[in-house]
Parts: sequence; structure tokens; C-alpha cells
Amino acid sequence: MVNAPVAKGRRRLPALVFTLGWVSFCNDAASEMILPLLPAFLLGMGGTRFDLGLLQGLSELLLSALKIASGWLSDHQHRKKPWLIVGYGLSCAVRPLLCLVLLPWQATLVRSCDRVGKGLRSAPRDALLVDVVAPTDRGAAFGMQRAMDHGGALTGALLAAVLLWVGFEERAIFALAVVPGILVMLLLRQRVHEPEAKRRQVAGKPVVGERAQVARLMPFFLVVLLGAFGSGIDLFLLVRALSLGMPRQALPLLWALLHLVRAGLAAPMGALSDSLSRRRVIACGLGIQAFVMLGFGLVEDAIYLWPLFALHGLHAAFTEGAERGYIADLTGAGRRGTVFGVYYAVQGVAALAAPLCLSAIWDAHGPLLSFGSSAVLQVLAMVLLLLLVPSSRARSDLA
Repeated sequence: MVNAPVAKGRRRLPALVFTLGWVSFCNDAASEMILPLLPAFLLGMGGTRFDLGLLQGLSELLLSALKIASGWLSDHQHRKKPWLIVGYGLSCAVRPLLCLVLLPWQATLVRSCDRVGKGLRSAPRDALLVDVVAPTDRGAAFGMQRAMDHGGALTGALLAAVLLWVGFEERAIFALAVVPGILVMLLLRQRVHEPEAKRRQVAGKPVVGERAQVARLMPFFLVVLLGAFGSGIDLFLLVRALSLGMPRQALPLLWALLHLVRAGLAAPMGALSDSLSRRRVIACGLGIQAFVMLGFGLVEDAIYLWPLFALHGLHAAFTEGAERGYIADLTGAGRRGTVFGVYYAVQGVAALAAPLCLSAIWDAHGPLLSFGSSAVLQVLAMVLLLLLVPSSRARSDLA
């Protein structure tokens, strides 16, 4: 797979794209050994849906602020690898500590530190990815990165399922997440190198115009904000599965199906956005997600969750690579870290609000109104995307 041409014609994606993909693969394998077990683990120690929303919301609040800061600093320092090492290193170090927690607030603290690490690394990583690929291959590159990311998530979820089946307890599985984390750090230290010529080229240019770049993308960021109310609530989809009687041992398999679809389709959908309008590809993803959210509110039998989780993965495949490619198309080389940071921060704001709103509506009015509200926001995001957001075309740089 790694040696196969991915871009148009005979062009191949640079080796660094695949190296960063393997870093994401190992990191998500560690993360997703834990994540599908976390809702049942938290509820089992006496937590509530509100506690789960608080766990996800507070961690995303930290994530939002740090993504802007790390993106801006990586632009002005013209160095991105140090942010990757610190960000991935922090997550890999604190994530296994979940095996020691005894109270819900302790789980929230560990999860928040994990997300701090993601906040430090995400924007610089995406800016580095853009630095090494041709403008017409941005969707393919981001799609490949997301495919590797979800491939790691699939592997982690399957590992969790196997370990549960052979008798491991949740805390032991959390502790074993340290192993893929070690592989992450080895790959970063030995195989990730910044393109020196590109770094010198950007360093010689004044970094100005961040506000103008962000202002140009404000209608798009509004769409991202609304759309994230349906994509930032994955943990609550697992809670919905538990409420419909899904066995705890089946949750990692359900999670694996989600990432199987994401991993298999993220790269081709990202590449499709290079040749087709990115706006149309994103709109298709939002339409799919509206249907999925409504389905989660309506179903009364756990058997229907399997196709719904698969469709939820299809939404991510349509949107993740295309959204990042759109931002790269409209952002100058010396400002991409900053603008990617704003993009992730917007997602973080939604990820903070969505779980808390979802849990409050669910507790007061039931799952149908809760997930139905999310479906309405997906439709609104799709309409605004088609009415307010202009098309983009790939460019190597912007003044």
C-alpha cells in the first residue's frame, strides 16, 4: 500500500506523508484501545452522562486554545517537528495513567492532559504535511493521513476487543496502551525530518496577514462549527449503544467498524476532492451525517447501530480530507499553522458544547430530540456551505 501511487497520473505522495501516517497509526492504536471502553468504565465507577460530557468538553476546551497557540508559534518559529515531539510525547505518557484512576474527575484530568498533547501537535503536523506535497495533491495527502489515523484506530479497537475476550480487565488494557506510544516516539525521533529548503524559504518571508486569512475563511468555519455538533460526540454514540442493550464486549467491535469505513475510504474521498469540488464532497458528508444522527435518535434495537456506525464513518471519510484541503487552498505558506489552529479550535468549541448540550437534552427530553437536534444542525451546515462558502482551487502559496 505504501508504495502504490496515490496522486494523479504517475505522481506519488512524498515519503514524509506516509511517515506521518504511521505516526498517526500508532498513536491512534494506543488511543482507541482505551476510548471505546471509556464510557462503560466511567459509568461503572459511578459517573453520569453529564460527567462523560464534562470529560469530553473540558478536554476539548484545552485542545481548542492550544491548537491556535501551537499553530501560530510553529509559523513564527518556522519549526514544526519540536511541537510534534512534545505533543505526541505528552499524550503517550499520560494516556496509560487511566489504569490508576478511581474517580470520574481523575479520568477527566488524564483525558484533558491527553488532549493537551493533541492540541500541541495537530496544527503544526498539518502545516508540515502541506509543505511537502504538491498543491493538486493536498486532498489525497490529507486523505491518506486520515486513512492511516483511522487504520490505527481500527487496530486499537480490535486489540481491545481481543484482550477483553481473553480475560483482560479494562485497567490492564489501558496500561498496555504504552506499547504503541513507544513506537510513536521512535518514528518521530528517527524518521520525521522537516524539509530544510522549504523552512528557509518560508523563514525569509514576513509572516503577516493571519487575520485576513482567518476572515476569508469565516463562513467556512461557521459550517465547520455546526457540522462538528454531529461529529464530535462519538463517546455518546457508545452510550446510546449501551442504553439499547449492546454488550460491553461488543463496543470495541462497533468502534472498529466505524474506523474500518473511515480507514478504507478516507484516502479515495480526499483524492476525489482534488478533482471534484471540495465543497460538494463536504456537502455530501454533511447530508450523510444528518441521516445518521436522526437514525441514532429513532432506533430502538441495537442491531441497527451497526449500519449507523458504518455510515458515521462514511461521513468522516467525505469531510476530513476535503476540509483540510480547502483550508490549505486558501491559506499562505507562512500562515498555515495559525489557520489550521483556528480550524481545530472551532471544532473544539463545538466538541465542548455538543456533549454538554446533548446530555442535557437527552436527560430532559430523551435521545430522539437530542440526536434530532444534531441532525438539524447538519442540514443547516450543508445549506450554509452551498450558499455562503466559495469554491477553492489548489495554489502553491498565497500573498
